[in-house]
Amino acid sequence: MPSNPVLLTLQEHVYFLLNEVETHCHIVELFFTSGATGLLPNIRGRRGYVQALREKADIETARLLERRKVNTTFHAQVSGMHSLVIALEMLTKHCFDCVREGTLSAPYEHPAGQDCCKLAKRIRRALRLVKVGVADNRRRTGIKLGRRTHKLLASYNELQAQTLQAKLTLSDEQLQAAILSNVGLKRLIEQLSVVAEALIKADLGQVATLQNYPHLLDSASNLNYNLKDLKVRRLALTRSGSAIAAISHKSESGKNVLAVYKEGDRIKIDEEVAGVNHWRTIDPRLAPSVLSQTGRLNNGEENEQSSLLIEHIPGKTLEKLLLDGDKDGAQAALNILFKTLNKTWKTTLTPESCSAKFMLQLQKRIGDSRRVHPEFFKDEERICGYVSASFDELVERVAIQETQWRAPFSVLTHGDFNVDNLIYDDVEQRIYFIDLHRASYFDYVQDLSVLMVSIYRLQVLSGVTRKQMMDSAKAVYHFGRRFANRQQDETFEVRLAAGLARSFATSTRFIFDKKLASRMHLRARYLLERLAKLTPEQAQTFTLPLRELYVE
Repeated sequence: MPSNPVLLTLQEHVYFLLNEVETHCHIVELFFTSGATGLLPNIRGRRGYVQALREKADIETARLLERRKVNTTFHAQVSGMHSLVIALEMLTKHCFDCVREGTLSAPYEHPAGQDCCKLAKRIRRALRLVKVGVADNRRRTGIKLGRRTHKLLASYNELQAQTLQAKLTLSDEQLQAAILSNVGLKRLIEQLSVVAEALIKADLGQVATLQNYPHLLDSASNLNYNLKDLKVRRLALTRSGSAIAAISHKSESGKNVLAVYKEGDRIKIDEEVAGVNHWRTIDPRLAPSVLSQTGRLNNGEENEQSSLLIEHIPGKTLEKLLLDGDKDGAQAALNILFKTLNKTWKTTLTPESCSAKFMLQLQKRIGDSRRVHPEFFKDEERICGYVSASFDELVERVAIQETQWRAPFSVLTHGDFNVDNLIYDDVEQRIYFIDLHRASYFDYVQDLSVLMVSIYRLQVLSGVTRKQMMDSAKAVYHFGRRFANRQQDETFEVRLAAGLARSFATSTRFIFDKKLASRMHLRARYLLERLAKLTPEQAQTFTLPLRELYVE
């Protein structure tokens, strides 16, 4: 990739910083050779210059990205270069640590000092790769640097073993200083991997890493393209950490997406493939097809990563339609959604009863909400003789009641039925489901309650758009009520109340706005208080207080 002249000033800061890192590495070499403690103030005195270079790079980065669109090649290049600056600055800190830890003992004596010096010299030589490739060969340089890092780590392991073998010839202080200096070298080597990733990101975008680069190569091959001809643009980052990206051809400015790339834990990816295939057996048009799957074991360990290449679905998510205030689009999407659900639920309905155990789900997940909003969870309170039960006590009471509220049948459910997992194609007049790793035969009320709360928690708190959102949530309820009536599901209302209480309470962990989070928590508590007082007879005739829940 030819150097972009607009980036020259930022590249200059990177070059100067690279020179300074080389100087720091050279001081580390001298220290391991001579053991001179006078080198510590020398390396400490250079920290001000490093900080100045970092601040200059920060200012230039801000200038370059001002009023620039994200998810563009230029934005990826600048962000990658800035990540490189941060990674290089961290290298200087690790160099300082090598010398500082070594001065903990006097006199300094390292049983493998010469080998430490050689390793530091190899690190300095590896940095020269960056100097050569930072302008024009970032991706190739990043891959080379990543490979070299593995070799350097192997040398470090030998070095540490050699140090420990000489422990009987050293004092405790000398052994401690030697080991900590070695750890400083290890951190230097590990930081080189961060530098390598920054180079790759500057070329391919923020989705690319050393770990998933082989997956991206395989994905490009499956599309019959060379990776250098493709653009990888992040679409989303899930709460579990999975990256989702659009793959398009560079010559088309990323407008025509060839496929969607998704990576994550192998178990979740396998579950998603199974979920997609299951839904597609019901109707091939309900979910995007899986074009390919790649799995790779990391260093022989059990922590496996995998990736998917998925058919790109045109259209907008229900979340996008609601946030944009597109009343007609959202209404059309909901109408198609209800027809689709009605058909698929009838097709997959089995007479086996099930229990969603909403309170058990709540108990397992409420810890994160408690950490984000601890003020919501108070102990029992007494006011003028009135006793207000604690949140946990209410949950326990409802959990006992809930054992009587079983769904009379099971259907194939999505499992994560949020507004951002529903895509509406207005051209084909179709709804597609994505992120299907939790698909299973379960209580359909689970999907309805999750969808209704995911609409409520959209962070538009007032105005016409907010009212349209509330109307959409009510429409979901009325659809569910009609389906329940046709299936003679007598506990639909009370189960939906329990599901809403669960989702309102646990979803506050995603909301930092105290006003919205408080509204959600109070609704959860209100429902729990109502449910906790029900007798078995009252549960049969319970009606969801929809007006109180969805009127702002």
